[in-house]
Amino acid sequence: MSETISTATGIRRVAVLGSGTMGAQIAALIAGQGVECDLLDLDIESVERAKQRLLTMRPRVVNESSSLDRICAGSFERDLGRLSDADWVIEAIVERLEPKLDLWRLAAPHVRPDAVLSTNTSGIPIAQIAGALPVALRARFLGTHFFNPPRYLRLIEIIPTDETCPDTIAAARRFAEDVLGKGVVTAHDVPGFITNRIGCMYFLAAMRAADDLNIAPDEADAISGTVMGRSNSATYRTVDLVGVDVLLDICDNTRDAVSTDAEKEAFEAPHYLREMKRRNWLGSKTGNGFYKRSRRDGQSRILALNTRHFRYEERNEAFRDSIASFEAVSDTGERLRSLVGSEDTAGLFAWRVLSQLLAFSAAKTGEVADDIVSIDRAMRWGFNWELGPFETWDALGVAESVRRMQLDGLPIPAWVNEIAKAGGSFYRREGGVLFQATPKGGCERVPE
Repeated sequence: MSETISTATGIRRVAVLGSGTMGAQIAALIAGQGVECDLLDLDIESVERAKQRLLTMRPRVVNESSSLDRICAGSFERDLGRLSDADWVIEAIVERLEPKLDLWRLAAPHVRPDAVLSTNTSGIPIAQIAGALPVALRARFLGTHFFNPPRYLRLIEIIPTDETCPDTIAAARRFAEDVLGKGVVTAHDVPGFITNRIGCMYFLAAMRAADDLNIAPDEADAISGTVMGRSNSATYRTVDLVGVDVLLDICDNTRDAVSTDAEKEAFEAPHYLREMKRRNWLGSKTGNGFYKRSRRDGQSRILALNTRHFRYEERNEAFRDSIASFEAVSDTGERLRSLVGSEDTAGLFAWRVLSQLLAFSAAKTGEVADDIVSIDRAMRWGFNWELGPFETWDALGVAESVRRMQLDGLPIPAWVNEIAKAGGSFYRREGGVLFQATPKGGCERVPE
């Protein structure tokens, strides 16, 4: 990174508190861009071990091992004084409120009053964590939600509180975009922010649809991966990567935090997730989750979990072959229209999942984010989707899909009904400028 960029962002040195999976990777991402970074944990030995793990992680976390020389190890007990040199302090310890509060109380006396301060969390209310800080520092504090692996996933959700000053938000955004090369979306400080609120609902909706239609996890993944414009890991494989226990925590925390019965029901996890947690079938980190690798006759194979009988079985390759015609369609919108228009099992599954995603995203606009483009960007950049929810809705046709949702009994917000009645869309381009529809009616320019 050039000195010009470093000076322009106002951030020349970063301190990361916590050398676990996320903290160490965030430090590596920063150091890989030429920025000096302190990485602190309970003891220096833990940090040094974390740095060694970075060299063996796959996908690769660093291109050159020499970039890790810019990571300076330290401990909370002896080295918090080094925080006075940091322009940005990022806390990334365990995803629990009390430890975060305790650490910020220890760190607060050592940080500079002009530094950017942030907590990396996937859903803990930022205002609650800010309560550990002196009032004078709260204007410098916000949430940052990096996605794992942070080197490869483009999104960073920035979550300010009511006390966060605009200069703090601007400084964090500039560094994330200009130095780290990230796409930044500003989310509201509500349960799950944007991605976990909408994403968790989406994954649970896919599981319920698969259960109702008697579709096995591997069959659902064949539909809900690249065929639906999603990543190869699709639904159940993504849960294995994230961790069954992590998904359950997000579901339970969100369900406890939301207020309506309908939304509490939407975040009720399937019973088999709890049984998998009880058996320690947590996914990739334990060797088996919805999938596990096995060997027979010297050959490696991947088995899929039968969630009804709790046994691992051969994947249904014939089912994947049956949807090959959809995969052959290169245009995402055309592929989705063809898929949801099909009356076979794949089409019914895709429509049920997508229609719930679209209706829920519309209902949460204004609550999780100010506008629809923030939701679309968050879901595309955070989950590697080809289209966000409202881009998907435009591709399917707003009027046609709303009519079908109404027949299904799905609640549609009034502002979406108005767009459908007018034969409109969520996005439109005029004179090379892209505009987005707003829940207040009318439209506004999409920010770059």
